[in-house]
Amino acid sequence: MHKYVSFYGKNNLRLNMASENKYIVIIGLGRFGMALCHELSQEGAQVLAIDIDEKNVRKAAEFVTQAIVADCSDEDTISELKLDEYDLAMVAIGEDVNSSILTTLILKEAGVKAVWVKAKNKFHAKILTKIGADKVVQPERDMGIRIAHHMLDHHIFEFINLGSGIALAEIGIYEKYYGSKLIEHPCYQSSDINLLALKRGVVVDKNPLPDTLFEKDDILILTGQKEKLIEVLRRR
Repeated sequence: MHKYVSFYGKNNLRLNMASENKYIVIIGLGRFGMALCHELSQEGAQVLAIDIDEKNVRKAAEFVTQAIVADCSDEDTISELKLDEYDLAMVAIGEDVNSSILTTLILKEAGVKAVWVKAKNKFHAKILTKIGADKVVQPERDMGIRIAHHMLDHHIFEFINLGSGIALAEIGIYEKYYGSKLIEHPCYQSSDINLLALKRGVVVDKNPLPDTLFEKDDILILTGQKEKLIEVLRRR
């Protein structure tokens, strides 16, 4: 007996483990989950979208591989849908914290390879971590941090916490450095910061030479301990 109500989609989702495409499940089709489905589909992933609201499922079915009306807090449903065969499952359930936690637990017990979960707050995040979620994301908090850094300094385009005290930053070059060498920039002189790349237009140079001369609109991609990275960025 089927635990799910109905499915929609452009075609049947049949897993081909030899394929280079990623097979991803998105559970919960609010704004966050729907945005993930759309972007992943655009990038060529095979996406199974699941929600208990048929209206959301019908909307997702317009661009994902397959969309199903189902309650994933039921272990029989997850077993029947064979979600353990997928590369990754994202639990993007919004306000229902209990359903989010239960779904995460069932996915882990079912042997799903990687379970990522959207957390509502830090307490929700702690519980998810304790029950074995492979990655916990807090979109509102993370976006708030990125915007705050950009508000404080418009040269900081991105500032992303990577966990374990590590952060990644994407910064523009201040005017005073135009025409100067990369080796003269504070980020290059700090042993605590790793320079990942220099972006110049559409070109990304992963190994820029120390005597590379900065041009207007150059962007540096840096990583390192969060406190050290912030310290270097403040030197300008």
